[in-house]
Amino acid sequence: MTPALSLCAIAAFLLTVDATHTVTKTKDVYKTEYITTTKTHTVTQKCSASASGPPSYPSQSAAPKVYWPGWAGISHLVVFGDSYTTTGFNVSGAQPSVNNPLGNPSYPGYTATNGPNWVDFLTTTYNATFIETINLAYGGATVDSALVAPYLPTVLSLRDQVNTEYLPIYASHPAFFPWTSSDTLFAAFLGINDVGNAYGRSNSSDIFATEFQEYAGLVDKLYQTGARNFLFLNTPPVDRSPLTTAQGAAAQAKEKTAIAAWNANVTAMAANLTKTYNDATTFVFDTNAVFTQVLDNPASHPETAQYHNTTGYCVAYENGTPTWYTFYENCTYPVDDYFWLNSLHPTFPMMNVTAQEIVEQLSSNAA
Repeated sequence: MTPALSLCAIAAFLLTVDATHTVTKTKDVYKTEYITTTKTHTVTQKCSASASGPPSYPSQSAAPKVYWPGWAGISHLVVFGDSYTTTGFNVSGAQPSVNNPLGNPSYPGYTATNGPNWVDFLTTTYNATFIETINLAYGGATVDSALVAPYLPTVLSLRDQVNTEYLPIYASHPAFFPWTSSDTLFAAFLGINDVGNAYGRSNSSDIFATEFQEYAGLVDKLYQTGARNFLFLNTPPVDRSPLTTAQGAAAQAKEKTAIAAWNANVTAMAANLTKTYNDATTFVFDTNAVFTQVLDNPASHPETAQYHNTTGYCVAYENGTPTWYTFYENCTYPVDDYFWLNSLHPTFPMMNVTAQEIVEQLSSNAA
């Protein structure tokens, strides 16, 4: 492993934030008022950083070693994100095992998609071998709550997910989750809430630049613990969600522009990571393109061919339904025939396609 570098050495990448506090965290699935609550736990977090300089990484000159084993060689996943990713995993509960490769809660977990999400599908449907997954994603998450505030102060940001959950518990390669650099994929899916909560501001470009300095620093922390294989998902076209379309064409256009800017930053960050660390492998998955394809033509994939409505949702379904295929007579179609479960979140068939397309990219070995 490359010798650890203190994040103080890349303090120029981070905005000044000094705080120590203890708060009660409740696992929330949805970003908006559509909230499903799982288990509450308490964490103490201490953050400190300083800012200036581009979102880059410390330099490395050692000869490269390839750690990417191909998708068939991945047996551990470590995942960070927001409501599009969370399954309600609690670090204090059961850890991944043969009985439940995602640990807790029972499959598919507490998702925002009325069924399995892309992490569920990657772990149990499109896996090439047995995979154990640590999913630290938290509904409503942004990269850093101090930079872009989430909808509730108790939401665990990416910074929290890395600093207060991953580093203390999983960074040491514990016996109960014995991951290695050569069998583990680290995945991060952020941006929906960062864009959604900031695109209306006149200085959103500056905000995103600061966020990506922080994002890069957090990814570097993962690298220093042995992470070598990275998957970054860009932001889907939530400018086409009912939440944004209800605000009119001007809001849609503004959010679409902000999403494009965010996604360009994701691509640049991933490229810089592999340029700096020549033993790292990165994949950038174009979530935006896949979602756009299905929204434009649901029949483009068999899994989404049943979608009859890609623009609205039925209010009776918005908080989830008893089964993945529930049909209420006051709704025009069964729940899984709607692309949107509610104003912001897709139903599980879209997540099925997302996972399928991710695996196709990972299986090609083309980083």
